[in-house]
Amino acid sequence: MKNKVVIAFVIFLALIFLCNKNSQVEIYKVSPELYEFDKKTIAEAFLNNVEYYRLHYPYNLERRYMHSLDSIEASLIDEKIEKHFQKYPKVKRDPANFYLSLANRTMITGEYVNSPIPTKEEVFVSTDSIFYNKNASLCIAFLCVEHKCNDIDGLENIPHTFLAEALVGYRKHPNDTLKTYPLTIFRLMGYDKKKTLVEDLIKLYTSKLKWVILPGTIYGWKRFRYNVGEKGFFTDSPLFLKYNDTTYYFQMYKALGEDCHYDYPY
Repeated sequence: MKNKVVIAFVIFLALIFLCNKNSQVEIYKVSPELYEFDKKTIAEAFLNNVEYYRLHYPYNLERRYMHSLDSIEASLIDEKIEKHFQKYPKVKRDPANFYLSLANRTMITGEYVNSPIPTKEEVFVSTDSIFYNKNASLCIAFLCVEHKCNDIDGLENIPHTFLAEALVGYRKHPNDTLKTYPLTIFRLMGYDKKKTLVEDLIKLYTSKLKWVILPGTIYGWKRFRYNVGEKGFFTDSPLFLKYNDTTYYFQMYKALGEDCHYDYPY
């Protein structure tokens, strides 16, 4: 009887192996400790990037430049702006508009200002889910971002909204903290309730990414042949092709016809 049980169990394991081998699904698990650590650090990096833009983007200088009365004054302000960007080079661009839009507020006059409230008091981020490759060096993370702005005299009121965002995570070495890069193929923004917001975004990436083409972007006419979670995604997706010997495509973006590196501070 025991032999029959052992044989049945071996057959069961063999069937699982064959099913996994032939399955189009490829999802790898990591230790609970690493999973929670990655979720925490991804959310913290997102908040830190927003706070960096809130503190350092020179909206005050840009407004003075716009309202300058003569070319000499404008030239002096322009020089100050350039020096500011030399001091804080990573704040000069947010090509994916991931962080800057959460770091500013709009005056009644329609001009942008730095939010006067610290980011952690108005923006709340949680990492909902992470899909890893085999050795956890690459992943796709899905975040829920809650934006709850205080009403401030002189500033336009912003409704309490929820966003669902996706990021690519990458670490060169097993003990590295993940570095994240924007993934903007699908985004869900402006929801007034959380509900199944992140689930809806995950469904888009796990069922609607296959066959997508993004002409005009860094990916050009490269076709996405796999959804997130399918075999081949982390090896053959345009995201994970090598742009050069040291850089993946997901680390790049195209601006004004030029190929540029994402260079966020966190």
